Amino acid sequence: MPADMRRGGKWLGGLAILAVVLVLLLLSRSCDDCGDTAAPTPEATVTSTVTATPTPVGSQVGVSLDLALTRVKQTGWRTGAHDASEQDDKPDGDWTVCFEEVTLSKVEFAAVSPGAPCPKKDGKPIPWPRMPDVRGLTYDDAVTTLGTDAGSVFLEAAYQDEDADDENNLSGDYTDWTVCFQSVESGRKLKHAPQVTLHAVEAGESCPRAKGLYKDPTNDPDYVAPDPDPVDEPDPDPGLGSSDEGSDDGGGSDREDYYPGDKGGCPPGGCYNPCPPGGCR
Repeated sequence: MPADMRRGGKWLGGLAILAVVLVLLLLSRSCDDCGDTAAPTPEATVTSTVTATPTPVGSQVGVSLDLALTRVKQTGWRTGAHDASEQDDKPDGDWTVCFEEVTLSKVEFAAVSPGAPCPKKDGKPIPWPRMPDVRGLTYDDAVTTLGTDAGSVFLEAAYQDEDADDENNLSGDYTDWTVCFQSVESGRKLKHAPQVTLHAVEAGESCPRAKGLYKDPTNDPDYVAPDPDPVDEPDPDPGLGSSDEGSDDGGGSDREDYYPGDKGGCPPGGCYNPCPPGGCR
């Protein structure tokens, strides 16, 4: 073996021995700090019962208040409810949830009475729809215009002596009738979808001046026929008037005039009409 390789191998062997010695010295020093036995580990002690935090069951907006309260109470959360409008009434179980506020341990619901629309914000007035003016529309168009704002739309005849009876245009027999009157004034709030009655006439007929009139007045039980026109009575004695026939000087007649003289006298010009017995006064 060449001398250079022998010298290199000895160098590497010496380096390895030195590394082993250093490792042994480090291990012995660390053992000087160690005791004969390891320190005991303290045992864990349970001092309280851990309860999982309850969670909501999801949004309850749109469901009845009674159902929303039941669902949330089953999760362990506390619940509360109030009127969603500005009225601050006490809500019942059949009210509808509009808003909900969730905190760490409670869910507060804001609800409105059945059939009422939700306000834009909690505590604001309820935006009730208002009655439109449907006079002049056909019955079909009026029912469509009212939609769900009215609970039921009834049709009756505007004239007392005509017949019409329908609800929500179900029969289809009066679709082209013209609406003359409406039981709810236009512009009034339609709270809780009230019933609306429309009084109408057949297509092409004119509306009466007011409700309760008869198309044929003689059909009215209170109708009183007007008195007949008075007949002119004939002249009891048409021949008593003055006549030019048979007169000599513009006076006289075919009947003898009665001149009472001192009993009463006649006006200037003479008496040309007979006087009753006793004279003309």
